[in-house]
Amino acid sequence: MNHQPPKWALRFLEFFLRPDYSDEIQGDITEAFYWRVKEEGLFKARFKFIFEVFRSLKPTNLKSFYHLSVNTMIFRNYLKVAFRSLLKRRSTSFINIFGLSVGVAAFIFIFLYTNQILTFDDSHENKERIFMVYKERITPDGTQETYDTWVPMKDRLTDSYEQIETAARIYDTQARIKKSNQYIEEDIIYTDASLFDVFTFPILHGNQKDVFPNKNSIVLSVEMANKYFGRDNAIDEELEVFLPDEDTTFRFRVSAIIADLPENLTHQPDLMIEMEALPFYSDFVNEWGSSFLGTYVMLKEGGDEAYLEADFPNLVESIFGAETQENTNFRLLPMDEFYDTFIGNKSNARTLLWIGIGILFIAIVNFMNLSTAQASKRAKEIGLRKVLGAFQGQLRTQFITEAFVMSLFATVIGVGLVLLLIPGFNTFFDVTITLKIFSLAEITLMVFALAIALGLLSGSYPAFYLSSIGAIEVLRQRLGFGGTKFRNALVIIQFSIALFLIACTLIVRNQINYMTQKEMGFDSEGVLAIGASPRDFTDSEVGMNKINTFKTELAGKSYVKEVSRSRHVPTFWSGSFTFVRPDEWSGDPLRMRYTFLDANFFNTYGINIKHGSNFLPDTEGDQRTSVILNEAAMKAFQFDPENQNVIRVGDSRLNVVGVAEDFHFETLQNEVAPTLMLHRTAESGAHRNISIKMDMSNLVERIEEIETMWNELGSTREFTYSFMDDRMEILYEDEQRYLGMVTMFSIISIVVACLGLYGLTLFIIEKKRKEISIRKVLGAELGTVLRLIFGEFTKWVVIAFILSVPLAIYFANDWLQSYYYRINISWITFGLALLIVLVLVIATIGYQSLKAASSNPVKYLKDE
Repeated sequence: MNHQPPKWALRFLEFFLRPDYSDEIQGDITEAFYWRVKEEGLFKARFKFIFEVFRSLKPTNLKSFYHLSVNTMIFRNYLKVAFRSLLKRRSTSFINIFGLSVGVAAFIFIFLYTNQILTFDDSHENKERIFMVYKERITPDGTQETYDTWVPMKDRLTDSYEQIETAARIYDTQARIKKSNQYIEEDIIYTDASLFDVFTFPILHGNQKDVFPNKNSIVLSVEMANKYFGRDNAIDEELEVFLPDEDTTFRFRVSAIIADLPENLTHQPDLMIEMEALPFYSDFVNEWGSSFLGTYVMLKEGGDEAYLEADFPNLVESIFGAETQENTNFRLLPMDEFYDTFIGNKSNARTLLWIGIGILFIAIVNFMNLSTAQASKRAKEIGLRKVLGAFQGQLRTQFITEAFVMSLFATVIGVGLVLLLIPGFNTFFDVTITLKIFSLAEITLMVFALAIALGLLSGSYPAFYLSSIGAIEVLRQRLGFGGTKFRNALVIIQFSIALFLIACTLIVRNQINYMTQKEMGFDSEGVLAIGASPRDFTDSEVGMNKINTFKTELAGKSYVKEVSRSRHVPTFWSGSFTFVRPDEWSGDPLRMRYTFLDANFFNTYGINIKHGSNFLPDTEGDQRTSVILNEAAMKAFQFDPENQNVIRVGDSRLNVVGVAEDFHFETLQNEVAPTLMLHRTAESGAHRNISIKMDMSNLVERIEEIETMWNELGSTREFTYSFMDDRMEILYEDEQRYLGMVTMFSIISIVVACLGLYGLTLFIIEKKRKEISIRKVLGAELGTVLRLIFGEFTKWVVIAFILSVPLAIYFANDWLQSYYYRINISWITFGLALLIVLVLVIATIGYQSLKAASSNPVKYLKDE
């Protein structure tokens, strides 16, 4: 892609630089920009380009501006006057500085958090050339995208397409590391040496060009090196690793240590071993029937992903045949879409960023409103300075200097608040943001740049307005109240932002409450899930017997009501799929989920069998010719539950003995997927979990007893358990975090807006003092006077409500589209948002309004 430096920065530089220096300086920093794009990535290149722009603005390089001569004495005088002005108007200065500092702090928090998301995987130097290969299948039920591919896929792609520079495979699984006669579970990756050519994983110790010199080589992260060897450099140290997938223990020698990696990476490798070195590899090297790993390709410079995708049907046909090619294709997923596909939703981060900008805008509007509103108090100063010969340009410089001083104070205070509150923010929202990603010089530059930007934005209109006041107008006392229409428009925009944020916060809260309160299709109360598999033992056959003994002992406990074994449990799906078709169906098979469970699974989770019957008791043995479908699968097959239905999985013919009501293995963000439930007795090695429905009294003692029973089995896996209620909360952890942030920053924006409104109210009441006094003398009642004051604010809120509702509806509908099960937007939500804002407005201006309406009119009319 043809990346360009920020155009605004170039225009900014061209405006300020002397013409004889401009071309040379622009050429140098632009050349450096293109070099950094290749070496350091687009984000850093743009940031450093902006840094170089500001660094180029030396006094000797600047143009000569009329009335803005760089004169130290005059500038010092401007600063003195600015500080005196701040001290003279303490209340206004406090409102402005406090509002701006809170706005700056909120914006920095949001920027740091959203920057992590919006720059996800940016540390990979070749990010724009990296793609994940995935499958797209057309089925009668729609298009299915799946991201698991085959072992031989990598070599087939590199052999078939010259545009592919290199490729790598990743298979994520678990391993048990032996340390001091105990096993510790860790994530491990089976991969290729070419992974270090595709992705940017800098090597701290070892040979970057040869990370797997031997078959028994293992690569560790710095964290793992310190954890198991107590130091960074653990080269040539040995590690004993039990691989459950291989059911074998290996001794690996450390060949390389990966340097610390940024938090915002899709892949965070801790342990890596070479795939081709494993014994199982020869069984899969030419196997196109089993897909279980991810394949990543890096195109050559100038490579065209569209060309590859256009030719993929030919590749599919060459591998699987023409029949498969009709409904199957390969696609390329750009690395920039990894986050949205596998982790979260970048649109939420963009929304938060706009909220941060909105908070800053509200604080800036406060400054502009209060500055123009107090024009009458500065009229004599302005008039006198004009009579003494001051030019408009000099007055504008003075007012912008005041705005800059105030903005600098606010920015420094805002950064201080961020440094103070970051630990609490990270703990509360369970995130890891930090300012350490920037150097001290970069932070200093950003503080001054932000202060200048805020000063110009907040001080420009007041400077131009105040400097345009004529001396004759002051002397004749014909001065108005300072840009009333423009100021009213800004206040309306403030209220629009506040109403928008409140309404959207309420909608997000309602959606999350809907998901957390909606029935998941199973009874989660008192259900404990324990991870337990024969693979958790060094001898899987012995392990199977021990787990069966463990389950039998659990069933005998008085506090255990039901016990079941299964491969999956609700709220957790690990991805088991198969091809299935109805018996005598000539169409293409459906790719459908399947799981194994024993006959007591439905009783343990309280899942209703809607049609047919449950499996026979386990004492009858494995019922391999029977299957229970969920309602979604029945719909996909277009089966009539009253008929005797049969499906085929490969060459196996399965009778549908029952139909279970739909229940969720995943979040309500997704539709219930069609699922086959296959029977295996509780003694089967196909299961990965034990589920217990238990009495919740004396819980701590009972969990300790179960843990002791597990530890006595001698498993390589630590006792891991979770309650279904807790797992359901974890399902919506991201949504709860998003709601918390939106709520907190919405409250901040409203507080800042109300603070400015309070200051503006003081000036409006001051302006209307005589009008209020005259009305009271003429017999106006207290209510009439209050309506006079409240009427204008109410009008602003109503106009803001009309403007904000369409925007809020558009945003909410767009956000809700990502949820299959979602709420309907109610007008009650917008009515509540309007009521909240009206109450806040009344609470903000109420006391001052009541005080003004109750004052003695003589006090303000005695001099007339």
